[in-house]
Amino acid sequence: MLHQTVAEHWPAFLERAEEHGGLPRFTPSGVPRRGLPRVVTQRVVVKEFEEYLGCGQLERGCLHLVCRDCGYSDLVAFSCKKRGFCPSCVGRRMADMAVHLEERVLPRVRIRHWICSLPWGLRALLGYDRKLCAEVVSAFMAEVDRSLRWRAKRELGIASVTRAYTGGVVAVQRTDSALRLNVHGHALVLDGVYVHQNDNPCAPLEFRELDTPTHADIADVASRTAARIEKILRAHGRSLDPEFGDDTPPELALDDPGESHPFGS
Repeated sequence: MLHQTVAEHWPAFLERAEEHGGLPRFTPSGVPRRGLPRVVTQRVVVKEFEEYLGCGQLERGCLHLVCRDCGYSDLVAFSCKKRGFCPSCVGRRMADMAVHLEERVLPRVRIRHWICSLPWGLRALLGYDRKLCAEVVSAFMAEVDRSLRWRAKRELGIASVTRAYTGGVVAVQRTDSALRLNVHGHALVLDGVYVHQNDNPCAPLEFRELDTPTHADIADVASRTAARIEKILRAHGRSLDPEFGDDTPPELALDDPGESHPFGS
């Protein structure tokens, strides 16, 4: 259904976009916004959609598979292997990544889901600047890491926060369920820390779960993340107009800023 809808309306959409000044200008990572002609960024977007329209179409290329034993044969169309829009290829990539995280990255300990929800004006900025987006997400993860280390020192009585080891992975989701621009972060973070047994640097590491973060703990992560983001914006010569601070439309609102959810054990 989606493929049919895009195929039917894509030419008309491009025509209307040109009438209104062309498609939005997206800035690839590491490239100055003014250093990339609009026509180049438009070409990237157009190619992404056109590759999707050709995904799984036999006339765009295929493999002819034949069973040597029974003689059965079949044609398997090539996929576009794009990661921007194609639901099939993106879904396959997501499934592969989930297996990779489950089997090779995340240890079998309790995990907490942290959500980084941002002011509406900042979401719009990050949607067109990958470098800025990466720095903001890194700031959020650094504050979650800091919170875990200090909570570990308080709860476990370790001598220094440097003796607590944390871990996690984060993914940036660019849209909401209606495919509207809505940049926010989802992080899977160990709900505890690795510490040396008996706080002895020479002893093996063991995982120690921490208590559920309090509202004060979460508020501290949110406020410190906000302070970091303000510095990042100033370093980039950016700022948020105060009117964008708390004007997130209700239909675009995510969970409360800094909200976290535990799962797994």
